[in-house]
Order: sequence, then structure tokens, then C-alpha cells
Amino acid sequence: MPARRLLFVNATRVTAYHWLPSGPKEEASFAANEPGLSAFRDYLRERSASLFYLLADLAEEGFQVDELPHVQGNDRRELIKRKLAQYYYGTPLSLALSLGRSKKGRRDEKFLFAGLLGVSQIEPWLQAMRETEARLAGIHSMPFVIAALVGKLPAATERILVISASSAGLRQSFFENGQLRFSRLTAMATDRSDLIATTCASEAGKIYQYLAGQRLISRDQPLQVLVLAHAGQRADLTRNLPDTPERQVQFADIGELARQQGLAEPPADARGDRFYLHLLMRQTPHQQFAPAEDRRFYRLWQARHALTIVSATVFGACLLLAGGQMLRLSELSDRNAQVRLDVETGQRRYDDLMRGLPPIDISRDSLRDLTDRYRVLARRSAGPEPLLRHLGHALDQAPRVELTRVDWRLDDGGAHDPRADAAQSQGATKGGSHALLDIQARLPAAMALDHRGQIEAVNAFTGLLSTGEIQVRVISRPFEQESGKAIRSSDATGEIEPPKFNLRVMQAL
Repeated sequence: MPARRLLFVNATRVTAYHWLPSGPKEEASFAANEPGLSAFRDYLRERSASLFYLLADLAEEGFQVDELPHVQGNDRRELIKRKLAQYYYGTPLSLALSLGRSKKGRRDEKFLFAGLLGVSQIEPWLQAMRETEARLAGIHSMPFVIAALVGKLPAATERILVISASSAGLRQSFFENGQLRFSRLTAMATDRSDLIATTCASEAGKIYQYLAGQRLISRDQPLQVLVLAHAGQRADLTRNLPDTPERQVQFADIGELARQQGLAEPPADARGDRFYLHLLMRQTPHQQFAPAEDRRFYRLWQARHALTIVSATVFGACLLLAGGQMLRLSELSDRNAQVRLDVETGQRRYDDLMRGLPPIDISRDSLRDLTDRYRVLARRSAGPEPLLRHLGHALDQAPRVELTRVDWRLDDGGAHDPRADAAQSQGATKGGSHALLDIQARLPAAMALDHRGQIEAVNAFTGLLSTGEIQVRVISRPFEQESGKAIRSSDATGEIEPPKFNLRVMQAL
């Protein structure tokens, strides 16, 4: 985070402070003349990386309260811009503060329009900041800094006049419901307590007449006055600033307020420049007077700062991802090392086993080929159990089929019945070894006259036996289907015989 520096501007000079968490520390002071401006430029160049906050405490200020139609978006901005140009023509240092909407009528929005009219007193300092490309964060006014303090004061009421002192003079700020309505500055040549009390009494009387004339307070109601004073001056102020029918005076210890805000060294007198600068940094008002062109270098710094944060975030995410990948790589390396160790252990165990075997007059490769050939022969010499188990599953799903005879044999592809060539042409490889299962079966006698049912039963049973590795061929059906032959369902005696059929099941080995 870059250093933050505060510039306190009054009618005669600029005082520069370096802000620390414990409070502002004065660094330099520049008179409002050409040597002072030259020294101010050198000061800005030497601290070009700092952020600057300017607090103006000038007598030439303007405050106006007005109501505008409640609009939003570009219309609202244009309306406020036109109103500021109407009230403060010729000064770019102006702002509009919304005070809320009215509760009556068309509920217009109430605004406080404020402007720094003494542009000639600030412009030389601003020009020096433009020439040195200083990062001006904002231009603030003393009344708005005091406004941030009013809500925390125990003596604050609905309408109150707060009197404070600084090196610029005696400031009187009037607040209504905690919101600033107007403020004025009275120059003072001395900080004597009796003179301050006399000036406070005189200014409070003038403001009372103004407020009563504007009907902001009733004439039979005393004005509540709060004086921010040093503890050592309170006795003189109390004696010289008594209560009257027009005012009721209360005092607040500026040293105690400074300690509450975290200022390590409270003000030594009622001129609380350092306290108000510290308050500015602790509770920076959202409203500020600097136009956009004067804050351009500050905005550029904000953009660079945001990009730096984003870049750091992305870099941190990349580091986290790289760290995760490194951990994963480390785990994989450990796992590979363990696998290599297991392989080496297994190889040693295998070598030990091989050394423990009796010596044979054959190489390992030849022995391996021999065992492979044995496995092939063993697979080809499989018994009838697989085909019979498959036949049993098919019979479970076809209860009308009854076996009468089953023959199992092995065939090398050339010794089987020539009628099996059709089965070989459907998927078996001629010349290979096969296991053959010749099945003789019959259907119930009740189906002797149901030729369609016989065909469907045989086809269904054939479908149950057929798989990707097993082919089935029908050798004979329950009745002759060839043309020119009569369909017979009984023998010469006239008895009805159960329909019979023959199947051949073949499985490649």
C-alpha cells in the first residue's frame, strides 16, 4: 500500500502531513507565493508514489438546499449538473449531497449543493499537482469532516450549531437531524480563550438571527451550541460564553474526542488541525470536490492496483495448482518406486524357486512352448460336460421337448457326416476341431396333428441351443416337408406316435 499524505489548505499556506495509524505527522509547510509553490512541486516529485488527500478550510464556501424532481440515471445526473452550474458557475469544485426525499406532495428529492468559491486560493496548488502528476485521491472540506463526527457526539440534538477552531479560524457548522445545512468560517488572529469565547458569542448571535429569519428554528426556541474546545480553555470559555435565552452552550473536550478516534498525540490547544486530518482518514467522506481530470492519476493507480491484485491472485492460484501437481508427482514417484521394489522382490523369489527345481535338459523357452501346446491340447480334449450343461439349460426352458438319445464325439473337420457341411458353411471353419452332440428328441403325442406347433417348438428349441460359439443344425423334423410326400402322423396300426426330430450341435474347440 503506498504512503498516504495529507495537505491542509487555508487562505495563506499548505501544510503537508504523512499519515500514520497513530495520527498525522507534519512534514513541511508552504506559503502561498512563488517560492512556496516551487518548494511544493519539489515535495510532490520526491513523493510521487504517495496518495494525496487535500483538506480545504476556506471562508469562501457556498451552501444551498433545494428540492428537485426525483429522477434516476442520466436524467438525474444532468439535472444535478445543471443545478450546480446555476449555483456555482465558474468553479469546478462543487458537489451535491442527497438529504432524502420529501414526505409530502410529489415527494421531491432534497439536495445540499456545496461549492468551494475560493478557487483562486486552491488553483495554484492543484496546478502544481497536475504538473507533477500527483495522485490526488480527493478534495474535502472541513464541514463534511465535522459532519462525520456529529453523529458520535453525546450532546447532538435535532438542530445544533457546532463551533470548532483550526489554524484557518473559527468555524460554525449548523446541522439538522445530523445532516449539514451550512457552514461559515471566521478568521482569527489569536488563540486566546477570552477572544475565542467573545467571537463564539458574536457568531452564535448572528447565526441565531439567520436561522430564525429562515424559519429553521423558532424565535422562542434557544439555539443548541456545541463548542469543541481544549480542556485547558474550558474554564475561560464557560465564564465568557454563558447560556442566554437565545443559546444553550455545551462543551466537548477535543482531546478526549481525539483519543477516542485513535490519535496518539491529542491537540495541545483548540486548533485541532491534526485531529481533523486524522478524522478525515479514519472516516473519509464519500463526497469530495475534485473533478475527474484532477483525479486521473489516482484512477490510473487504482486500475494498476486492481490489476496487481488480480495478477497476484492468479499467480497464487497457479502456485497452488503447481503445488498440487508436485504433490501428485511425488505420490506417483513413491508408488512407482514401490512397484519397482515389488517387481524386484518377485523376480528374486521367482529366481529362487527356479534354482530350487531339479535340473532338466530343456531350455526355459522350449518348456514354455511345450506347456502352451499342452494347454491347447487340454482345451481341445474337453469332455461333454459344457455341451451337456448347455443342453440342460435349454431343456429347462423347453418342457415339451423330451430327449430319447444323445451322442457326443470329437470331430477334426473331415470325418463327420457330409450333411454337416451346411453347418460348417454357416460359421464353423472347415478342418478345425469340433465337439459334436447328436440329439434325438420327441414332442408330446398331443401335438401329432399340430404341424405348425411342431415347427414352432423345434425352432424355439433350436434357438435356445444356438449361441455365438455353438451352431445347431436340424437333421430331421417331426414330419416330411418336401413336396410330393404325404404328411404322416401315425403308423400302419393307426396309433398316433409322438413327433420325433434329430439335431446336431457343434462347438468349435
